[in-house]
Amino acid sequence: MYLICPVCGSPLTRTEHSAVCASRHCFDYARSGYLNLLRGNGSAHGDNAEMVQARTAFLSTGAYAFLQDTLRTVLEEEPVETFADLGCGEGYYTAECPGREKYGFDLSRSAVMRASKSDRTTQYVLASIFHLPLADHSMDAAMTCFAPAAGDEIARILKPGGRFVFVQPAQDHLYELKEILYEHPYRNEEAMPPLPSVLEMEKEQIISRTFEADNTSLKNLFQMTPYAYKTGRAGAQRLDRISSLVLTASFVIRVYRRSAEAVL
Repeated sequence: MYLICPVCGSPLTRTEHSAVCASRHCFDYARSGYLNLLRGNGSAHGDNAEMVQARTAFLSTGAYAFLQDTLRTVLEEEPVETFADLGCGEGYYTAECPGREKYGFDLSRSAVMRASKSDRTTQYVLASIFHLPLADHSMDAAMTCFAPAAGDEIARILKPGGRFVFVQPAQDHLYELKEILYEHPYRNEEAMPPLPSVLEMEKEQIISRTFEADNTSLKNLFQMTPYAYKTGRAGAQRLDRISSLVLTASFVIRVYRRSAEAVL
């Protein structure tokens, strides 16, 4: 196990129901299997139960399965023994990623609880991706989908030569939905994440697919995205009147390599 104590930084060892370090700091596994390693006993935030439920329902339709398949293929291009998903949510993508020892980190208690119930191949952890309870240079690969890139932590946990996969919405992602919600729809910015120089981009690809969503799926999609907080009442009411809609799902996938420089 490559998890470390959030209090003192010592390696954690699993006992029957707990993870314990040499200084006897003890952390109990939840009944569903996840581990709470929030730094300084902080409180969890992240997506609430309603957002997690909506996202789980939407993803179960298979609309984003092509992204799941692509990420697995990208990661399997090289051997992966240790893997970390940073901002794993309910584990939809994590579960399909390769790795003998896999970790998923998120600030949403509802998300990691659901993930740990459905995916026994991964150790899910309640923790901030900006304060990862992982040993230095322990991961062959790391991934972040639709969350900020915690550059310094990614550089710290990756082995020399390790890979980081970063996924963002592409410019036209869900543009048809924005045309319903907003008077002035906008395209997404494909901004490069601010990463330390030891993480060098090797490849970039954009994948796209159209799919048809019924009203239930549209409402779940709306609820699981920031649109739910940005949209006025009039836009939400327009969405209620749509029986089905053909949408474009489009994603930018960038792969970075951690150089051997500055590894002590």
